[in-house]
Amino acid sequence: MTTEPIDPARRNLPILTGQGAFAAIAWTMASPAVVLTFLAVSLDLPIFLAGLLAAIRHAAGTLSDIFLSGAVSRAPRRKNAIAVADIAVAACFLAVVAATIYGNKPLMIAAFVVGIFIIGIIQEVKMLMVTDLISDTLKSESRMRIHYIQMALGGVGAIALAVLAHELMKGSAPHLRHSVVVAIGAVCFIASAVSMMAVTETSAPPKRAAKRKLSPADRISSFLADARSLFAMPWFRRYLAVRMSFVIVGLSVPFFALIAADLHHTSTRGLTALIISSAAGMIVAAPLWRALNGYSNRAVMLAGTLMIAFSGMVLIVIHLVGHSHDIHLHAASLFVATVAVTGLSSARSLYFMDIAPKAQRVEALAVSKTIGRIAIIVFSAIAAAIAHTQDTVWAVVAITFASLTAAALCYAYVEPHAERNAGE
Repeated sequence: MTTEPIDPARRNLPILTGQGAFAAIAWTMASPAVVLTFLAVSLDLPIFLAGLLAAIRHAAGTLSDIFLSGAVSRAPRRKNAIAVADIAVAACFLAVVAATIYGNKPLMIAAFVVGIFIIGIIQEVKMLMVTDLISDTLKSESRMRIHYIQMALGGVGAIALAVLAHELMKGSAPHLRHSVVVAIGAVCFIASAVSMMAVTETSAPPKRAAKRKLSPADRISSFLADARSLFAMPWFRRYLAVRMSFVIVGLSVPFFALIAADLHHTSTRGLTALIISSAAGMIVAAPLWRALNGYSNRAVMLAGTLMIAFSGMVLIVIHLVGHSHDIHLHAASLFVATVAVTGLSSARSLYFMDIAPKAQRVEALAVSKTIGRIAIIVFSAIAAAIAHTQDTVWAVVAITFASLTAAALCYAYVEPHAERNAGE
């Protein structure tokens, strides 16, 4: 009697679901935008540094795109490389925790800057490898299903662990409480790595044709040539205007967290409330935007930008009238921002796929992504400087104004219905 072999795709489905859920929990518990911001403020590190974390991470991701993207195609066993990447990210977060507990202030600043920079490089390469592996391992329907399940499980798991950490550490000093949360995130990264090692790779990555190595000068020349040709296209100018309007809007999560950290970093429930709100936002975002995306990308964009504008106005008002001591208002604002930013990211990608002609899709994506990242680095550095020299609320004012401007641009430039024939 013979037993029928198990389909590798069916075997991989629960493993990859669990691995993605662990990764989602890890990024929530060790979130640079929320948790590390609270940790930095509780250590009395410069507000400029806390606001600059997003810029550091995106700068690292840009360098990774330019110089390390070829590592994805050369990896002989992608699951091994992904597991090593998760362990390396966990080690970086643990190094930050160690510097927090045992180091002096210069060592802490160095740990934050170097740690986030290395994490940004590793995460960008890992994201490409995960996309490549899942594309080869699972069918389209399964990929879509596990994406939403991972987000839901990750949100529920993060809430449970945040509450547990709160109960265990509520009598400890603020920086110790926040360090324990980051350490839990690092452990979840290790669990994600162990889960990935259980995946069965159905095939080795396909052999790619060897590309001629380009010098940095050649890469820049090629980028400028592509950019010049694309800027002559009306569809690209329209898409880039929409994408650039989302740059400042996307800073809502880190700067809404920063204004909360500035006021509540000593509270025993401040960070817990924000973790729960961001995790709940992740749970709600998936089914909400999936339903609305089927109706119209413009509807998602308008809803997302106006949600952030409304949340920003609420934060500004409560800050000015002196009710900023209520952490629940800050948690609610971060919840709304998390839901909105998730929807805007999805709608932007779908909008690009709808309007980009097939012959120009790859070059347009590379150019727009690079310009967008440079803009994020510049604007987040400016916002961090404003928060440091003036008051964080002025950075929130800028984000609120940018959200209203983005809503107007989306209404003017994005068609009510998807232009699906444009990419044919």
